[in-house]
Amino acid sequence: MQYYEIGTWAVLGLITGSFVNVCLERLPLQFADKEKRSHLLTSPETSTFLKQYIRDQTLSLYNPARSFCFSCGHQLRWFENIPLFSYLMCGGHCRKCNAAIGIKTISTEALHGLWYAVMGWFLHGWILPLTFSITFSFLWILGHCWNCQQLRKTLFFAGAILLILNFGAYSY
Repeated sequence: MQYYEIGTWAVLGLITGSFVNVCLERLPLQFADKEKRSHLLTSPETSTFLKQYIRDQTLSLYNPARSFCFSCGHQLRWFENIPLFSYLMCGGHCRKCNAAIGIKTISTEALHGLWYAVMGWFLHGWILPLTFSITFSFLWILGHCWNCQQLRKTLFFAGAILLILNFGAYSY
């Protein structure tokens, strides 16, 4: 039974790591100031598909678009959205345009899967592992989105609430 629980925690961590990747890609674009937006719109490295999302300001977590390649705009199908497995099967490239996805994607998913499994192994039950794991994911997002001023204020407020919940869960 213990291995089943650890496997469940690992899968939950992989799924959460995939969501964290979405946050890391979209939150800086969603909360970018005018200067950053204009730089992205004039940059030759930014794809035309992504420029359209930036112009329309429609790329957000509140009104999500399906996962897509930032280079060509190819919307990922369900089997291209399986954490860790899809990256390995596609060789770390987009299936349509062959653009490199990057090592950050696989490392985020793998480290989240590992962290969640370790928390499930050492902290028995579900309250402590869940609160410590969600806090890890939150801190991961905060660490990668540190340069965005408006986002940082929101994340600090949510982080304070998470820390209070962690202390409450730990004392429980």
